[in-house]
Amino acid sequence: MINFTYFCKILDLINSKVHININGFLKLVSLINKLNKPISSSVLINLSKLGILPNVEFESPILNLNPNLNPFWISGFIAGEGSFTYFTRSRKNSKRKIIKDYTLVMEVSQNSKDWFILTSIQKYFQVGKIYNETRGITKFRLVVKEEIINKLIPHFLNYPLEGRKLLQYSIWMKIVKMLVEEPIKKKL
Repeated sequence: MINFTYFCKILDLINSKVHININGFLKLVSLINKLNKPISSSVLINLSKLGILPNVEFESPILNLNPNLNPFWISGFIAGEGSFTYFTRSRKNSKRKIIKDYTLVMEVSQNSKDWFILTSIQKYFQVGKIYNETRGITKFRLVVKEEIINKLIPHFLNYPLEGRKLLQYSIWMKIVKMLVEEPIKKKL
C-alpha cells in the first residue's frame, strides 16, 4: 500500500510536469528509489552528477488494516498477484502400488509488510492459510480441494478473472475437473 501511495505521488508529479527541470527530476528519482526495488547504486552515482537527491517526504496515509474488500477488487488483485498451480507427489499405497497424489494450489504473495491485505482476502473467503516466509514474503494459500470447489470457484463464477490470468485459471480448471471426476469414476 505504501508503494502504491508513492506510485500515485510519482504520477501526480509527472502530470504536473515537475520532471522537466533538474530539481523536479531529482525529486521523482528520490520517490522512485523508495519503491520495492530501489534504483541501483551505479545509476544513483551517475545521477548524483546532476545534484543531491532530495529527501522527499509526504504524509503517509492511515492504513486500514482490516478493510472490507470488494469482490471485484479481490478478483483483480488475484489476477495481478495470484497463481494457480498444483503439486504432484508419488507414494506407495497399502498394496505397495505407486500412486500419485495431486494437490491443487491457489496462492497470492505479497511483501510481508502488506500481510493485512492477504489476511483480508482470507477473511473474505473464510478458508485458506497465511504463510510467512523468511525472505520477507507472506502468502495466502488455498490447497484443500473442497474449499477450492466450494469457495474459490463460485467466487470466480460471480466475479470473473480478466486478462492473462484468465488463461492460467482456465487451464487450472481443467486439472480441477479431472481431479474431481477421477474419484467419481473410481466409485462407479
